Amino acid sequence: MKKYLTFPFYLSIIWLICIILVNPIGDFPLNDDWSYGRNAQVLALENKIFFDDWGAMTLIAHTMWGAFFCKVFGFSFTVLRFSTLVLGWLGLLVSYRFFQEGGMKKNHSFWATVLFAFNPFYFANSFTYMTEVPFMCFLMLAAFFSLKAINDKGQKNIFLAALFSIIATMIRQPGILVPIAFFITYIAKNKLSFKSLIKGIIPTFLTLGSLILFTNWRNTNYGLSKNFGKTSQLIDNISNGYLADAISSKSVGFFILWGLFLLPLLIVLVRNFWKNNSRNEKIISIIIAFLFSYPFYHSLADSYLGNTFLNFGIGPIVLPSEGEFPISHLHKNDWKNFTIIGFISAVILLKWILIRSTQILFLLKTKETTVVNWNSFFALATAFGYFAFLMLNNFYFDRYSLIAFPFLILTLFPQNEDTPLPLALKILGFITLSSIILFSIGATHDYLSWNRARWEAANYAHQKLQLKPTQINGGFEYKKWFGINFNRPLGYQGMEDWNDPREQYIISHSEQCLFETIESFTFNRYFPPKRDTIYLLKKEEFNQTDTIMCNAELLSKDGLHFLTNQKEILLMNVETRVSNTAHSGGHSILLEPGHQYGFSLFMDDLQPCEKILVSSWKLSTSNSVKAVFSMEGGSYLENPHLIVEMDENGWKKQIQEFTVPKDFKGTKASFFLFNPTSEKVYFDDLMIVRMK
Repeated sequence: MKKYLTFPFYLSIIWLICIILVNPIGDFPLNDDWSYGRNAQVLALENKIFFDDWGAMTLIAHTMWGAFFCKVFGFSFTVLRFSTLVLGWLGLLVSYRFFQEGGMKKNHSFWATVLFAFNPFYFANSFTYMTEVPFMCFLMLAAFFSLKAINDKGQKNIFLAALFSIIATMIRQPGILVPIAFFITYIAKNKLSFKSLIKGIIPTFLTLGSLILFTNWRNTNYGLSKNFGKTSQLIDNISNGYLADAISSKSVGFFILWGLFLLPLLIVLVRNFWKNNSRNEKIISIIIAFLFSYPFYHSLADSYLGNTFLNFGIGPIVLPSEGEFPISHLHKNDWKNFTIIGFISAVILLKWILIRSTQILFLLKTKETTVVNWNSFFALATAFGYFAFLMLNNFYFDRYSLIAFPFLILTLFPQNEDTPLPLALKILGFITLSSIILFSIGATHDYLSWNRARWEAANYAHQKLQLKPTQINGGFEYKKWFGINFNRPLGYQGMEDWNDPREQYIISHSEQCLFETIESFTFNRYFPPKRDTIYLLKKEEFNQTDTIMCNAELLSKDGLHFLTNQKEILLMNVETRVSNTAHSGGHSILLEPGHQYGFSLFMDDLQPCEKILVSSWKLSTSNSVKAVFSMEGGSYLENPHLIVEMDENGWKKQIQEFTVPKDFKGTKASFFLFNPTSEKVYFDDLMIVRMK
């Protein structure tokens, strides 16, 4: 038995246990895989190539893999999910071999693979039919054979690296990065010659050629989706300011995620850093890292959240709830503290990257190529290339950080070293790794669990109540899978179209004001351990009890208030009234520094569960300017605004809808339009609709 008890065997057992703990069963889409599932469904059931217009990727290899499983086992999202889990398992075995080929000892490679396996973006997406994990599997195969070729283990590895690079690129275009990194590394190691040039360029030539041929074929026969990535756009982003914007606003998010989920490795490296670097190297690297990082500290906010990682929950929140985050586990202040931990981790990571980069480049400059670790050079080139792509692309989803993780691990880890660790570092490293493991398992289980309950509610509505999909707001994936284009922001129930026969029913994380509970569906969750509920709700009928309108044209006799359509209701801030521009009539209000508040109104008859729609026209480029309700007791009602219309003069119709909490104890509130920016913003044609 001893020969079977290897690290790959342990990884396989761990993966199997995780599948059992999470439970991937359920015929429902997650995130964007409704689109990819549609491609696989058509190929499996109709034997036709089909590309849904949503995807921005090449997708053909992903579609063929999923369709193959559906041909054998029948189409369902459960089958598609298992097709990804198979590649997730294979990706871990390949990653283990990749780390070994990169110079890491077997036990180090095992723990590095465990760290990668339980990265939330790898683990959670393994339980979907998203492209992240299939892409990573074939990318790691390409990287593994690239390392074997770099380490002079046979020329056939060059062609194997090219083959798997092509497959990866036929899932997502960034697969071209590994061949480019291989070319740079191979030329740097073997010196520029005709022979090394030909060998080094083969994977890039074949992969890029395949990408060009496929793109032309798809464009000719099926057309490219509106989201399909274009190289020309990446180049244009250098000159149009998007690259600078990405570096200033999005790079911090990626570094925080890399730092957070590499934290166990960063802890392990502390002693190595302290022991193997001179005092000057330590001081200089720390100072430079903080100088690079400090400008980002004051703009952290939630810049690294989105799509997968959400306040200790996994997956996008697509159903309304009484709370801001229905899958919320940390108070806002605690979340700020967690943000600081992420930022510190990012600074430490940046410090290590600077040290390792300096070491590699110094050896190259002094021509000590015999002692250069070319495995680390290749990993660094790949990670840097991907970071450059992220910045040029100027588009942020937290799951996009995944690709860099294994290459950062290989870049940073000291190969072939048995560095003894103090007990304190061992314990701290174990605690952080265990925390990541427990989080990934628990949050992924909960993500599938509440989605399973959501689709149980949808099936109940279809089968028991005989409702059509257009009558139900079942969230993003529900609408997309059924081809429903009646879109509105999360939680926005459209008072203007409240009685529209579409979406009279909603599926929600909680019971809602002005909705009748039709049925509830319970599910188990790990964070926190309890039974939770998804609700099927129906809108209650209502009459608009109060509509307030003001176009800034008429003032009271004393000139101190704006008149509205209701004689007894007057609005304040007449000092903001101007006549140089207007959406209608001859006047509007101007909010600017010194006059930030407009159309203020004191209300003293608020009721719990009351819904208030605020509609106004604004002339502004800022999204920070909005309507505000300041409640009795010091709290605020919050809701994102929606731009629904724009006229030929640049005026935009802005809608916000507020719901007074059902546990609200007071009756008073202040309403006002608020401009917190230095920009001059004009408002006109205010309408407030109150529904009780």
